[in-house]
Amino acid sequence: MKALLDEGVPKTVALLLRELGLEAAKFPNAWKGLRNGDLLRRLGENGYDCLITCDKNLLQQQNTTGLEISVIVLPTQDIVKLSAIAESIAAAFVEVRPNLPLLIDQDGGIRRFSAGKAQKN
Repeated sequence: MKALLDEGVPKTVALLLRELGLEAAKFPNAWKGLRNGDLLRRLGENGYDCLITCDKNLLQQQNTTGLEISVIVLPTQDIVKLSAIAESIAAAFVEVRPNLPLLIDQDGGIRRFSAGKAQKN
């Protein structure tokens, strides 16, 4: 499994995930400025399984149905708080399936996003 960090996610998150044995890449400069829909399509075309983002509105604004990737939404951009829940981020990454967006809470809880609402796992 391979994840890409969205532009707003601290680059250190990639290091945290790699330390936990997962493949995560920082956002490529060449993709800056892409609209979310174009970005989601490009991810699948380039072999990514997941986008990790802090954009809480992305799932409301984009239809991910039919895409071969998933989305993990982080609760904050604060690297100290993200470091504290790094294992939850890794656990969500392992659970990633196409069309199964996941949200991570401040306490590290993982919820599925379905039809406009989040559901606790």
